[in-house]
Order: sequence, then structure tokens, then C-alpha cells
Amino acid sequence: MPARGCKRLLLVGDERKGGSKALIAHHATWLTGRGCECEIVMDRESSLEDREADCVVVWGGDGSLLGTARRMGQNQRPTLGINRGRLGFLTSFEYEHTQQALDMLLAGELHEEPRLMYWCSMQGLDGTTSEPVLGLNDVVVSRAAVGGMILLRAFRGSSELASYRGDGLVTATAVGSTAYSMAAGGPVLAPDMDALVLTPLASHTLSARPLVLPVGEGIDIEVVETGNKKYAYCQIDGQIQMQVPVGGRVILRPAKTRFRHLGLGPMHFFQVLHAKFGFASVAKPR
Repeated sequence: MPARGCKRLLLVGDERKGGSKALIAHHATWLTGRGCECEIVMDRESSLEDREADCVVVWGGDGSLLGTARRMGQNQRPTLGINRGRLGFLTSFEYEHTQQALDMLLAGELHEEPRLMYWCSMQGLDGTTSEPVLGLNDVVVSRAAVGGMILLRAFRGSSELASYRGDGLVTATAVGSTAYSMAAGGPVLAPDMDALVLTPLASHTLSARPLVLPVGEGIDIEVVETGNKKYAYCQIDGQIQMQVPVGGRVILRPAKTRFRHLGLGPMHFFQVLHAKFGFASVAKPR
């Protein structure tokens, strides 16, 4: 549905990226001149959950958008991404179109599209569970960089879905299906699907293939073997890392909250997929 105009804006950038603060301050001045209240946040680690805002605008790449979603916690607000990174697949506009993006935001012409989020935690051998981390993209359980193959088992409830021996396993949402999962040979899912795709990494068996399933109550991934290392590693959205011992489990559960993506409508995803990845392009005859 169309998103209504926003008056209190949270402008998010990354202080490590050169020129970001000055660029965002410039746009904040323009927005203030049009009656908006603006708060600028450049610290990439600070929580955004308790800050007052009707909408959030993020300047950066996909990592910046994922980090912002996690930092908003259970207080998700409509979020517009403007790409200043390399690929920027999750962002709705390139930086050179910033003015168009902000004009459309204030005019209420952008569409709010809810996206599945999840909670991820680690259960140790003693049954204790770590503090859950909110994610949007994917959970990757993998071997150590110089370790041997690992063996993982995926469960839903008490039922085993599959086992994977190799470098690891990517469990991606529909949003994350165009990231590491796709690079490893997984399918592309439309971003509004409430589904997970399990994509093995360098599987030792030819029968191991990507598996798509409804999100349901989530899944558990048990670490059965870790080669000659003490731990496997779990990465959440490529930003948060945990160690998982043999016998431990990575627990992934759907979150009640949704990421509130602001964009140009459902078909824009396929336009970007074609433009940035050459998806389903037909080779031109020579």
C-alpha cells in the first residue's frame, strides 16, 4: 500500500564512509526546510529502537540497511534505502536519485512492503540459550576457514529435514535468497514470501540440493561434527557471529515484527533483479 508522508525522520549513515556525514547533513537541511524534523545517526552500533521517528532513511549499501533493521529491534518503522555501496540490491534508489526518493517519500508516493524477519539464538550443550539476535537476510552455519568438513542436521520440531556434510549451510529468508544463498546455487524467492531456503555450501554429496519450505515455526540446525575444530561458526546477516560447539544448535524462529521496506512497488524487485544480476536475460545474437 502507498506509504503516507513522513514528518519526523531518522537519517542513518555510516561514519566510516567518507563524506557521508556532510551529504546527509545537506539533505537534512533540505528536509528541514520542508517542515520535517530530522535526527542524524552516524554511529553504526547505536540502538535505533527508542528513537522517535515516523520514517527512516538509510544511506549506504545492503549491509547498512540490514544493520539498521536489526538496530530498530521490535520498533520497525517504514525504511527507505539509498545506495552508496557497491551493489545496493536491497536499497530502492541509487544515490544520484536521492532527490527523487525524498520527494516521493514526502508526497506519500512510496509503497510500504512488509518483509519477514527472524530471531536467531544458539543453544549450548547445557540447554542454555543465548540472547536472540534479530535478522532479515540469512543465517550461515559454516566450518572454520582452515578446518575440515562439518556435518549439520536441520530439524523442524522433532522431525529431521535433511543432513549436510560440507562447508556449511545457508538458511535464507526470501529477502536473503538473492545474497549468499543465490551465490551458492540457491533459488531466487519473491521477497514477499514467508519462506526459508536451505542452501548447502560445497556439499560432499550430490543428492544435497537447496530446499524451500514455509517459515512455519522456524527450524533448528544441529552441529554434529566440526572436523578438527572445536566449533562451527554462525553468522547472522553477515554482521553478528557466534561459535557453536558440537551438539549445539542454532535456533531460528520467525519474528512477529516485520521489516517495513519502502519502495516503488512489487514489480520493482524484478526490474532490479534484471538490471543488477542480468536475471533471465536473453543473449543478443552476434
